[in-house]
Amino acid sequence: MTDQTSKTTLRPQFAADFALRASAITMGFVFLMGGWRRFFNMPAKHDITSPAHLANKLVEAAPGSPIESIIHWMLYHPFLTEWSVYLMSSAEVIVGLCLIFGILTRLTALGSGLINVALMLIFGWMGFECLDEWTMAALGFAISVSVMLYGPGAISVDRRLNLDLFARCFGKQVALGLTVVSVLMTVGFYSYFFGIFDFHKRTSTGKFSIIAEEVIGNDQAATLYVNAGPSGGAAYLKSITFTLADGTTVVEQAQEVNILRDHFAPWSHSGKVVDGVLKMRLGAKLDIALPENAVSAVIDLIDHKDPQLTF
Repeated sequence: MTDQTSKTTLRPQFAADFALRASAITMGFVFLMGGWRRFFNMPAKHDITSPAHLANKLVEAAPGSPIESIIHWMLYHPFLTEWSVYLMSSAEVIVGLCLIFGILTRLTALGSGLINVALMLIFGWMGFECLDEWTMAALGFAISVSVMLYGPGAISVDRRLNLDLFARCFGKQVALGLTVVSVLMTVGFYSYFFGIFDFHKRTSTGKFSIIAEEVIGNDQAATLYVNAGPSGGAAYLKSITFTLADGTTVVEQAQEVNILRDHFAPWSHSGKVVDGVLKMRLGAKLDIALPENAVSAVIDLIDHKDPQLTF
């Protein structure tokens, strides 16, 4: 009877070990493949001179991100962007392998949680179609918290080496705190990006919005910023009708617009005129020269509402 009872009481622990291992392996494989893809399958994503560099996705992610200014600051510093991408990919590979094999499990799970927070802050709003970006970050953080609290379990390299660093750091109060944080991360970011009782989107994903920003030190120029619109798409500009201070108008066709600067080239894939239209992708910023005394403008876009700007 004692032996049978002992076997019965071991089963929940045995199941818990396998459940946490399955979660850790899954999360680890997702990270491992994310980094592996950039290092081996698509090395252009690490080539700062290539339009395929990961900065390309950062350009699109910035308009809806709560850390938009930080992303832009990084894009203005290519060296920092390049090495940040390398570090991110390396971290994904290391964290992925460690989660899969259970090496420095709690510390690795902490790193996994931080990566998922970064993904939520940068790309979380882009889950507007099927919530994939938001879902990955939310579930990934919850899995990371679970692994942090549970530890390496029986099926891990850490257990083989009798190594469970930082176990003392995860007492009841910390466990409760991390559980609350995990729930707040999920519910809070969903409410922030999409709304719960009144569904909304942090930034429009169905139509393009273009605003005008000041070019410091140049009164005869303005920055056109595509601050909303569907990711992976582009706004196609046919012409700009400028209104001058005296009420007269000046029309510039796409090929006549004087582009002074493409802020995020080559990753923005914007600023070129093809077949008589000027292409501007989500997140792109273009400095253009203004006619003298221009005070406002209307941009003629293909298949989208024409933005109205003031200077």
